[in-house]
Amino acid sequence: MLCKIVAASGDTSFRGLSMRKAGALVVVALFGLFAGVAFADNVPKLDYTKSCRADVAAYPGGGGNKACLTDEQNARKTLVAQWNRFSPASKARCTSMVTDMIGDQSYVELLTCLQMSKDVLTLPKQ
Repeated sequence: MLCKIVAASGDTSFRGLSMRKAGALVVVALFGLFAGVAFADNVPKLDYTKSCRADVAAYPGGGGNKACLTDEQNARKTLVAQWNRFSPASKARCTSMVTDMIGDQSYVELLTCLQMSKDVLTLPKQ
Protein backbone atom coordinates (compact mmCIF):
# COMPACT_ATOMS: atom_id res chain seq x y z
CA MET A 1 0.00 0.00 0.00
CA LEU A 2 2.85 2.39 0.85
CA CYS A 3 4.38 1.80 -2.59
CA LYS A 4 1.14 2.84 -4.28
CA ILE A 5 0.90 5.97 -2.16
CA VAL A 6 4.49 6.99 -2.86
CA ALA A 7 4.11 6.30 -6.59
CA ALA A 8 0.82 8.16 -6.72
CA SER A 9 2.31 11.18 -4.97
CA GLY A 10 4.83 11.61 -7.78
CA ASP A 11 7.91 10.90 -5.62
CA THR A 12 10.30 9.02 -7.91
CA SER A 13 13.05 8.46 -5.34
CA PHE A 14 11.42 5.23 -4.17
CA ARG A 15 11.01 4.01 -7.74
CA GLY A 16 14.64 4.96 -8.60
CA LEU A 17 15.91 3.05 -5.60
CA SER A 18 13.89 0.01 -6.62
CA MET A 19 15.19 0.23 -10.18
CA ARG A 20 18.78 0.39 -8.91
CA LYS A 21 18.15 -2.63 -6.69
CA ALA A 22 16.51 -4.47 -9.57
CA GLY A 23 19.44 -3.59 -11.86
CA ALA A 24 21.93 -4.75 -9.26
CA LEU A 25 19.98 -7.95 -8.81
CA VAL A 26 20.05 -8.61 -12.56
CA VAL A 27 23.80 -7.98 -12.68
CA VAL A 28 24.41 -10.30 -9.73
CA ALA A 29 22.17 -12.98 -11.24
CA LEU A 30 23.94 -12.78 -14.61
CA PHE A 31 27.35 -12.89 -12.96
CA GLY A 32 26.26 -15.91 -10.95
CA LEU A 33 24.98 -17.60 -14.07
CA PHE A 34 28.18 -17.01 -16.02
CA ALA A 35 30.36 -17.88 -13.05
CA GLY A 36 28.44 -21.13 -12.66
CA VAL A 37 29.10 -21.98 -16.30
CA ALA A 38 32.78 -21.15 -15.97
CA PHE A 39 33.29 -23.15 -12.79
CA ALA A 40 31.04 -26.06 -13.72
CA ASP A 41 33.78 -27.41 -15.96
CA ASN A 42 36.23 -28.11 -13.12
CA VAL A 43 37.13 -31.44 -11.56
CA PRO A 44 34.45 -32.16 -8.94
CA LYS A 45 35.33 -32.29 -5.27
CA LEU A 46 34.87 -35.85 -4.05
CA ASP A 47 35.00 -37.37 -0.57
CA TYR A 48 37.10 -40.43 -1.32
CA THR A 49 37.87 -41.33 2.31
CA LYS A 50 34.75 -43.51 2.54
CA SER A 51 35.71 -45.29 -0.65
CA CYS A 52 39.19 -46.01 0.72
CA ARG A 53 37.78 -47.37 3.99
CA ALA A 54 35.45 -49.66 2.06
CA ASP A 55 38.26 -50.82 -0.26
CA VAL A 56 40.62 -51.56 2.64
CA ALA A 57 37.89 -53.51 4.43
CA ALA A 58 37.07 -55.51 1.28
CA TYR A 59 40.70 -56.11 0.23
CA PRO A 60 42.89 -56.20 3.36
CA GLY A 61 46.03 -57.18 1.41
CA GLY A 62 45.75 -54.33 -1.07
CA GLY A 63 48.24 -51.91 0.44
CA GLY A 64 46.15 -50.34 3.16
CA ASN A 65 44.48 -46.99 3.64
CA LYS A 66 47.62 -44.92 2.99
CA ALA A 67 48.11 -46.51 -0.45
CA CYS A 68 44.44 -45.96 -1.31
CA LEU A 69 44.58 -42.29 -0.29
CA THR A 70 47.75 -41.84 -2.36
CA ASP A 71 46.05 -43.45 -5.39
CA GLU A 72 43.07 -41.12 -5.02
CA GLN A 73 45.27 -38.03 -4.72
CA ASN A 74 47.31 -39.07 -7.78
CA ALA A 75 44.12 -39.73 -9.77
CA ARG A 76 42.85 -36.24 -8.85
CA LYS A 77 46.14 -34.67 -10.01
CA THR A 78 45.84 -36.55 -13.30
CA LEU A 79 42.23 -35.42 -13.68
CA VAL A 80 43.19 -31.79 -13.08
CA ALA A 81 45.93 -32.05 -15.72
CA GLN A 82 43.78 -33.86 -18.31
CA TRP A 83 40.26 -32.53 -17.57
CA ASN A 84 39.98 -30.47 -20.77
CA ARG A 85 40.86 -33.49 -22.93
CA PHE A 86 37.58 -35.23 -22.13
CA SER A 87 34.32 -34.42 -23.88
CA PRO A 88 31.65 -32.50 -21.95
CA ALA A 89 29.23 -35.42 -22.39
CA SER A 90 31.74 -37.90 -20.93
CA LYS A 91 32.54 -35.58 -18.03
CA ALA A 92 28.87 -35.12 -17.24
CA ARG A 93 28.06 -38.85 -17.50
CA CYS A 94 31.07 -40.08 -15.51
CA THR A 95 30.81 -37.38 -12.86
CA SER A 96 27.13 -38.16 -12.42
CA MET A 97 27.89 -41.86 -12.12
CA VAL A 98 30.56 -41.32 -9.48
CA THR A 99 28.72 -38.66 -7.46
CA ASP A 100 25.29 -40.30 -7.58
CA MET A 101 26.55 -43.39 -5.80
CA ILE A 102 25.49 -43.59 -2.20
CA GLY A 103 28.54 -43.37 0.02
CA ASP A 104 31.60 -44.16 -2.08
CA GLN A 105 33.11 -41.51 -4.36
CA SER A 106 36.42 -42.08 -6.10
CA TYR A 107 38.74 -40.07 -8.34
CA VAL A 108 40.21 -43.37 -9.54
CA GLU A 109 36.76 -44.49 -10.73
CA LEU A 110 36.07 -41.10 -12.33
CA LEU A 111 39.41 -41.16 -14.17
CA THR A 112 38.85 -44.75 -15.29
CA CYS A 113 35.36 -43.93 -16.59
CA LEU A 114 36.63 -40.92 -18.52
CA GLN A 115 39.56 -42.84 -20.01
CA MET A 116 37.28 -45.68 -21.08
CA SER A 117 34.80 -43.22 -22.61
CA LYS A 118 37.62 -41.67 -24.61
CA ASP A 119 38.91 -45.09 -25.71
CA VAL A 120 35.46 -46.16 -26.89
CA LEU A 121 35.53 -43.36 -29.44
CA THR A 122 38.62 -44.90 -31.08
CA LEU A 123 37.05 -48.36 -31.55
CA PRO A 124 36.23 -49.36 -35.12
CA LYS A 125 32.60 -48.92 -36.10
CA GLN A 126 30.82 -52.08 -37.20
